[in-house]
Amino acid sequence: MTVRLKEIETDVLVLGGGLAALRAALSARSTGARVLMLGKRLVGRSGSSTMTTGGYAAALPELNERDSSRLHYIDTIVGGAYLNDRSLVQALVDDAPARLRELWACGVPFRKRDGRYHLSPSGDHSQPRVFVPEHMRGIDLTLPLRKAVVASGVDMLEDHVALDLLRDDDRVVGAVALRAIGGDVVVISARATVLAAGGAGRMFSVTSNPAETCGGGYALAIRAGAALRDMEFIQFYPWRLIRPFKATRVPVQPSTFMIGARLYNSRGERFMEAYDPLKKETAARDISARGIADQIRKGLDIEGGVRLDVSGVNDEQFRFENSKVVDLLDPKKIDYREIPLVVAPEAHFFMGGVAIDDCGRTHLRGLYAAGENAGGLHGGNRLNSNSIPETQVFGHRAGLAAAGELQGLAGRADPRPIERVQELLERAGPDDAEPQELTQLATELRGVADIELGIVRSGTGLQRALRSLDDLAGRAHGAPVSSVRAILARSELLDLLATARACAMSALYRTESRAAHYRDDFPVTDSAWRRTIFYMDGRLTTKAIAGDADEATWEVARKAAASVQTGGDKEYVE
Repeated sequence: MTVRLKEIETDVLVLGGGLAALRAALSARSTGARVLMLGKRLVGRSGSSTMTTGGYAAALPELNERDSSRLHYIDTIVGGAYLNDRSLVQALVDDAPARLRELWACGVPFRKRDGRYHLSPSGDHSQPRVFVPEHMRGIDLTLPLRKAVVASGVDMLEDHVALDLLRDDDRVVGAVALRAIGGDVVVISARATVLAAGGAGRMFSVTSNPAETCGGGYALAIRAGAALRDMEFIQFYPWRLIRPFKATRVPVQPSTFMIGARLYNSRGERFMEAYDPLKKETAARDISARGIADQIRKGLDIEGGVRLDVSGVNDEQFRFENSKVVDLLDPKKIDYREIPLVVAPEAHFFMGGVAIDDCGRTHLRGLYAAGENAGGLHGGNRLNSNSIPETQVFGHRAGLAAAGELQGLAGRADPRPIERVQELLERAGPDDAEPQELTQLATELRGVADIELGIVRSGTGLQRALRSLDDLAGRAHGAPVSSVRAILARSELLDLLATARACAMSALYRTESRAAHYRDDFPVTDSAWRRTIFYMDGRLTTKAIAGDADEATWEVARKAAASVQTGGDKEYVE
């Protein structure tokens, strides 16, 4: 087919269309820089950000006098199994309140009662500090931010897929992209590029992530030679309602267990007592997901999950904390209290990502990362509702820092990535049929990830996974690509395979169990492994995590704070 090439020059290129990308673009534009957002789908109307039902965790002592940024800091690191980059956690807890107020100013609605903000409780946090979107939908946040971004003068290219970053020696100077409809090649020259393209949930069969989350940001960084970290840590959300819902994703909110919900297996056993005798159902997500998965593996499941008992939960509280459930059932005149409720885990969030400093900088000049594309903040496990403040804090910081790169020239890009895309298009035709071979390979990849990279892993299984990934990559490279649709399908598959390889190698290297990484051949946490694993150019290195001098006092402080947690009953004046 005829290749149409378009060239664009900008100051800051933001790859992605979700909350982190929107925040980065808005902050970069506030400096006067020219900013271009490139979205795989519609900016602010697609991706994981629009699907989230989660909240925004921030410690505001003026709203809750028992809370503090220091307590939020401690909760985040304890929850991350002490693997968190301390400078990133400090940035999060320091800046989250200011970024929340800016969301309020943009018109983002958070839940109130009688004009007062409601703070939801969580087993992950020792104090109620979770602000929940009014309709429990991500578009409560993305659409007001998109409106602000458009008003600021940011340019957008939607339905375009970034295929490679462009480099001039050790500097990233833009990207080459393909328009999904029509197949135009777009070469973007930029003085700074921000990766904010989301996670890789489509690596798994059951996931909270939409179809477009295929690890593009991670794969772009890998091919450019950037370092990734903590890729062995993948979070599985424990409480997806698989009954009465099948096709629709309906999560049960973590706060539900703080107000009395219980989990039972097919024998009627309250099994979470065996995995965390103290916190039981309010245990961290990694423990809860592993506990439910273990019951399923042992054949103690109910229709592929476990029973959710809400008989001890006040109806008004359940409806408030889980409005999506009742919004779907009430119109059908179905009472959630009168039907079986069954939950099971789903692939949800990648704690790992591109290694950054506290301003979102990577070790490659001109390249920044934010949101789920960045690693180091969450350590081994992300706390409930820490992801949305992450997008705002590090999107903001990365956007400002990227805009500061404006001095000097963008650089002369290595032309080879552009030439590769052109060659593929020259061989492609108008055929737009479903690329069956690539679809089959993607199905095989998900099977490998489900079995070997899921909630429970083993050394032999991870070695099998790596052999399978190599085989799949070879077959994907050899698959015919006779259309733009096939080129994009193969690109997504190769991105997922590159991401899966980084995850599997890191998981095999970590010979212990810690947080979201569980090895049944190394089931114990090993203090010698209080280290971060870096993945770069197919090789692994490690670095010890420096601790805080007062860590020995943290558990006592958290227990004391949690002992006076109100369970979300008190609301705080704005």
